[in-house]
Amino acid sequence: MATPTLAKSPNSHQLFAAIVQRFALRHRKARSTFRVFPTGRAEYPWRIAEFATEQTVSCHKSLSFALNKCTRLNRSRGKGANHESN
Repeated sequence: MATPTLAKSPNSHQLFAAIVQRFALRHRKARSTFRVFPTGRAEYPWRIAEFATEQTVSCHKSLSFALNKCTRLNRSRGKGANHESN
């Protein structure tokens, strides 16, 4: 039976890096998609929400501002969203 020698054994740091890299590729967070929805309220009639969960990100008085912000959020690759009102 052959036993591995120190010269042939792989570097433990390289093994760990390869395992972490494979885990990260399999568990990559899906990119959020944001949409503009009407709220039915007089003060802030528009809200931006994450499409899949319908979680509100922000509420707005202006439809054009809401659409511009929604476009920016969809272009930013999952960098996060600020909760704000306008």
